[in-house]
Amino acid sequence: MAFTKQEVTESLRRFKSLRDNLLHEEDLSDHLHAILRFCQNDAFVQSVLAPHLGSRQIDVQAWLQGLKTENGWVRRLEFPDDPAEAMVLRYSVLQLADEDSDFISRLGMMLGKRKRDEWEEAFKGRIVRPCLVELSERMGEAANLATPEARALQAVPLARIPGEKEVRIFLSHKTVDKPLVYRYYSALKEVGFDPWLDEQAMPVGTNLERGIYQAFVESCAAVFFITDSFKDEKFLAAEVDYAIAQKREKGARFAIITLRYSDAAPVPGLLTPYIYRTVSNDLEGFRELIRALPVELGPVRWKENVVE
Repeated sequence: MAFTKQEVTESLRRFKSLRDNLLHEEDLSDHLHAILRFCQNDAFVQSVLAPHLGSRQIDVQAWLQGLKTENGWVRRLEFPDDPAEAMVLRYSVLQLADEDSDFISRLGMMLGKRKRDEWEEAFKGRIVRPCLVELSERMGEAANLATPEARALQAVPLARIPGEKEVRIFLSHKTVDKPLVYRYYSALKEVGFDPWLDEQAMPVGTNLERGIYQAFVESCAAVFFITDSFKDEKFLAAEVDYAIAQKREKGARFAIITLRYSDAAPVPGLLTPYIYRTVSNDLEGFRELIRALPVELGPVRWKENVVE
């Protein structure tokens, strides 16, 4: 069956969205069901999957039974050396997990896991991620199109793809510095990042403390601006505490960045263990901010209006 470029592009875009939701969002069972339904109903995905599924019969229960030790545990999940066979086996496991709501917990317990988050992490790491990596590569090859969607599907390992609610950039500042910080906010938005600024992000009526705390939870970085108007009046103590808590929890996936303008007050002691730079202007500050972030922008591509 021949597919138009638009059809392939839409299939790749939709698959990527569902794949990322399954790997990074909560409600694992709902997202698993959604991507399996899509794979079953999308003609392009079926053109990639069907030849492999149709030629191989997989008995998942028999496979698992063969891996069990005498005490009923599974030391490791072993898969065929052939990538296509391994993909089909994992895909069959996904189908069984969709049909049997208790399968993921049983598999997790067989692997020696005791908590729900451990079961789900093991399932994602050993079944979901490798299966979708292989399927992504085969879809990209079958697409044979130099589209951003095909590149996005193939080029970036799934472990490097964050969830949508993980990559905000919290901009902490004094009210008097709002014009300066808004320039950073606008520049970050323009190049594709997701900065957080209180008046843009919190609707009227939002509880201030809860709104700020939630913003930290959804962020990958907190940026503190130290200018000549700054005096350490303990105004940012709570935000520093939130930032340090996120750093401890997320490790390298969260950055605490302090930009100190020339002739400003010294950097507060609580922030000195983390990344800080003394800058002389906004351009220099923006460059240092981008370099310190744990996330990066996507591949360079032609603007849409250039190639139309």
